[in-house]
Amino acid sequence: MLALTGDGAAFGMTALDELRRQAELFRASGLLGKPGALSRLFDFLLSRSLTGEVPKEIEIALQVFGKGANFDVAQDSVVRVYVHKLRRRLEEFATRSPAANDSRITIPKGEYRLVLEPATAAAIVEPAVEPTLVQVSPPPSAPRWRTWFKPALALAVAFAIGVVLTYALTLNPQERNLNAVRHSAVWGPLLADDLPITLVVGDYFLLGQVDDANNVQRLVREFHINSNQDFLDHLQLNPELMRSYRNLDLTYLPAASAFALQDLVPVLNAGKEVRVSLLSTLDPRVLKSSHVVYVGYISGMGMLGDRVFAQSRLALGGSFDELHDSQTGTDYVSTAMPMGAEGGAFRDFGYFSTFAGPNGNRVVVISGTRDNGVMHVAETLSRRAGVEELGAKAAGAKSFESLYEVDGMARAGLNARLLFVSAMKNDAIWSGAP
Repeated sequence: MLALTGDGAAFGMTALDELRRQAELFRASGLLGKPGALSRLFDFLLSRSLTGEVPKEIEIALQVFGKGANFDVAQDSVVRVYVHKLRRRLEEFATRSPAANDSRITIPKGEYRLVLEPATAAAIVEPAVEPTLVQVSPPPSAPRWRTWFKPALALAVAFAIGVVLTYALTLNPQERNLNAVRHSAVWGPLLADDLPITLVVGDYFLLGQVDDANNVQRLVREFHINSNQDFLDHLQLNPELMRSYRNLDLTYLPAASAFALQDLVPVLNAGKEVRVSLLSTLDPRVLKSSHVVYVGYISGMGMLGDRVFAQSRLALGGSFDELHDSQTGTDYVSTAMPMGAEGGAFRDFGYFSTFAGPNGNRVVVISGTRDNGVMHVAETLSRRAGVEELGAKAAGAKSFESLYEVDGMARAGLNARLLFVSAMKNDAIWSGAP
């Protein structure tokens, strides 16, 4: 295998030219896709390899992916994810090479450099030194495959053990836990493809209630009005009723959203495109074109609420703080109402569901009746133990939901328990979807 030394002398001009030639062929193959992060990474590694430099992961993060100086390689695996993708594309390109004796570009495991490898290198086998054997022949009827089967099996087992050990030793416990979360039944379907993720934050759309002089007297939340379009629709249908309101184009977010996003961002930051949208400004077409992750109150679901509860065993009670379980007949009522400075004991509920979208995408709902319910679900879904418990109790279901009960005191959740995990119906709920 040829590789660049510190001064680039190991290649010589012929090898450097060959590296450039193979790089141009690789670009022309189209395997890099549209100009973006993957092509920037390839160009960066190529320029450094041609000068004999081997960049560090943090340098790639800063110069290729535009990360800030506080970037933590232990928490963000974007560089490793894209290097893995590039290595796979290079391997695919090598299999397409029409010339059997052509060289190929590879990225050595655990390194950030391009290496030129002769295509014949993998085919070179050292001649075996035949030992002096006693003339004892195997029975004529013995199949020939037995002579190579055991050594081949031992080699395969050794290779597998080596891969597992390498993986285990190169990742710290925090990275291993994060990888386990990303490959779980909850997040794996969203992170395994190239479809973008839209993170939808449930905000409250506020109206100004006006007096006879058209002066705004107070801010009002009408739960059936969640966007500018909702306001215009109701204005046309009920002009007299809406005359006392003014659209201030003002929204607010529950405090739980910030804490929930703090737990979820490391999970979703896996090298994929993640967009953020407020529920009040969500384009319905996004429900077809990307995976969707909703974070917020049950009362803030807006257009998503009907889709979620159409297939859930739960239904809204007399208010958004009440949930009725159709399977057991149980009513769950949150007592986590706004309290004074000191507060008191309360009970809240956190809701989670994951189900198929209308176009092969996935929808994940992280919600609750009040702040502590939302925060507990987000924390659970960002922990290995939490997603593994859900996956085990879902028993292979592709679409399922769960409900958590959270007990707390003075605004702080103290303990929680999983009430149920249940498969969802997921049948024809998207008919007529935008």
